[in-house]
Amino acid sequence: MPTINVNKIDLEKLINMSLSDKTIDHKFPMMGVEVEEIFEENNQKIVQFSINPDRPDYLSVEGLARGFRGFIGIDAGLPKYDIYASDLEVYVENVKSRPYCGFAIIKNIIIDDLVLESIINLQEKLHWSIGRDRKKMAIGIHDLDKIEAPFYYKEINGDEIEFEPLGHNELMTPKEVLEKHEKGVKYAHLLRGDKFPIIVDKNNAVISMPPIINGNLTKVGTETRNLLVEITGTDKNAVENTLNIIVCALADRRGTIFSLKLINNGNETISPDLTPDSAEITIDEINTRLGLNLNAGEIIACLKKARYDAQYSYEDENIKITIPAYRTDILNNMDIIKDVAINYGYENFNGNLPVVATIGEKHDIEKKFEFIRNTMIGYGLFEVMNLTLSNQEVLFNKMNINIEDNEYVEVLKPASIEHRVVRPTILPLLLETLANNKHNELPQKIFEVGDCVVIDEKDETLYTHCKNVPKVSAVITHHNANFNEIKGLVEGLIREMNIEYSIDNYKHPSFIEGRCAKIIVDDEIVGYFGELHPEVILNFELGYPVVGFEMEIK
Repeated sequence: MPTINVNKIDLEKLINMSLSDKTIDHKFPMMGVEVEEIFEENNQKIVQFSINPDRPDYLSVEGLARGFRGFIGIDAGLPKYDIYASDLEVYVENVKSRPYCGFAIIKNIIIDDLVLESIINLQEKLHWSIGRDRKKMAIGIHDLDKIEAPFYYKEINGDEIEFEPLGHNELMTPKEVLEKHEKGVKYAHLLRGDKFPIIVDKNNAVISMPPIINGNLTKVGTETRNLLVEITGTDKNAVENTLNIIVCALADRRGTIFSLKLINNGNETISPDLTPDSAEITIDEINTRLGLNLNAGEIIACLKKARYDAQYSYEDENIKITIPAYRTDILNNMDIIKDVAINYGYENFNGNLPVVATIGEKHDIEKKFEFIRNTMIGYGLFEVMNLTLSNQEVLFNKMNINIEDNEYVEVLKPASIEHRVVRPTILPLLLETLANNKHNELPQKIFEVGDCVVIDEKDETLYTHCKNVPKVSAVITHHNANFNEIKGLVEGLIREMNIEYSIDNYKHPSFIEGRCAKIIVDDEIVGYFGELHPEVILNFELGYPVVGFEMEIK
């Protein structure tokens, strides 16, 4: 989960009360935010929080303070954010690479070192979480007083304009930024073709080159009082949700929100839009899910502590809920019910034994898992347990597998960019384990038994059409690891499982051609084994031959 470091003095200032370390340690976890540690840094007390990925509004000290004030009863109900019209305009052209944008102005905000650090940290965390490392959206926050409206969001040629990118004092073209600037090199893969997104002002001064870098001209400092916030991206919801979170955080710093007119092919829209969402839920639905017997008044009190507005409708006996614009995590009523539970108080729940009499027994697949584990350990291998989440680089690129030829399940809101794909295979993760243990002596022989997830259009699983596939995989590395060694291991395991099988030559991009075989059971390929390709071994930075296998467990 993402972590944020918060200055305790800044947190107390926003909450408007002093907090003991004991209070922080006890109260914040009860509102769903883990406290990792409290430590001293530069004579300042810092609190490190671990934030659930489903609460991006908590990725800033402003959001944490807002939520905490509601949780302990200082504030209740929907936070009110007034938006004033600025009459400033943004002309939006057809930017094919990043077609969506949102803008806002925040005026009269006092920026000290703590506020500046909070703004920078919030940008970084949102880039990483909602933005998927700037792929879906990128954020720019600028000193409004250094530029002149109207503003223009458009595409230009790579050498059409020069500007000073943030942190540099030399003029560069967009093309040079991608070639020379550290941010340009890092994020150049996000831009395709010979056209580049750019945001300029009335005088053609460059404000930003999304999603790469801002211009030096609009650098924000402690002397800044008026801000221009711009979000651009490939996903409309990501752009709008991010803008709402940032705008509300800055408004909590006593900034005043002003809107702009976005003009696109003659169509005019107003940005930002903080119109609250709405939902309806029944008392029975909440009580059934939580195992409670709350009345309408008690539920509404919990919802208001969670910073919703709520009222009971006698006409249809529903509770009508107003959801603040920064709560981008609310997908359905289950999210609302969770907030009721949090603000009712987890400590107030009583455990009840289920009214059912059954005799527990291991599932058949678990019995197979146990048998395979015992067999593999008997052959001298050590069991490892990897996470079921990984990423495209490990699962495909390092294995010499073309990612475009494979379908896989990607997590919608991953805890980190390293853990965003549900593994369809175990073998790459075992190679990663070997790479992390290069300092240990050889031979190294490891295996894993567990579930993988693969796409299956015939499966009836809601939305994803995927299914769990139990697999066993193993790798062996030492100076003389070879095909015969892994073949003997595979055939020994299959014989112990009492399965009729055959093997045949197999061509697999991860293995040396001619030294790879497939395992066939009932005329179906259920696995493969062989000597890993030298490129794969080098990709994982291993120094010795590696053999391995992977097989479905039927």
